[in-house]
Amino acid sequence: MTSSQDAPRAGSGRLSLREQNRLRTRRVLLDAALEVFAERGFGGATVEAIAAEAGASKVTLYAYFPAGRDDLFRTLYEEVNEELLDRVAASHGQASGFVDKVAALARPLLEIGARPLVGRFYSNSDPSVEPALAPVRGHASRVVAKLIAEDVAEARAAGVMAAGVEPATLAALLVGASRAALVEVAEDPGRSEELLAGIVALATGLVRPDRS
Repeated sequence: MTSSQDAPRAGSGRLSLREQNRLRTRRVLLDAALEVFAERGFGGATVEAIAAEAGASKVTLYAYFPAGRDDLFRTLYEEVNEELLDRVAASHGQASGFVDKVAALARPLLEIGARPLVGRFYSNSDPSVEPALAPVRGHASRVVAKLIAEDVAEARAAGVMAAGVEPATLAALLVGASRAALVEVAEDPGRSEELLAGIVALATGLVRPDRS
């Protein structure tokens, strides 16, 4: 997972030592939150536990993340969103054909989900974490669903796919299948290719047999 990028000082082109140290401390706190979450879940990921894992004080943690663990987990989740969307944009832009495009959208999600700590965090559906993640949850899924809906419309216009269910509905179902696959791969990273093949099979089933 990549860290968020802070802008360098105006006119310098480089970060000062103080700014570098601040970014380093911020990163350590975020990584500690991910570790503690993986070990204890959201309920056990207290500010005290995260600060201890980071080798920092609670005062330091609140200085960087005023809302405490909610800030930490929102930031972590949005970092994954941003990385996923960057990778999706690159892979989808190089794909051709409806099935290949769906695979290009699903593959980065499964690759991220296969990372032991990140996958467990990003796929988590614990209701207790929802208030913290509500502002950022679903961001990437909405972007991907929009792309799939556009791909469905394009495939139908080209005669590759028969008319029928609304593109947005098909997109929501395919995104749902990808999110279900994310949960599975987070539990067992070795199933990544099998799960991707399943999503490809679903997409292939939507295409006219003579045009697949």
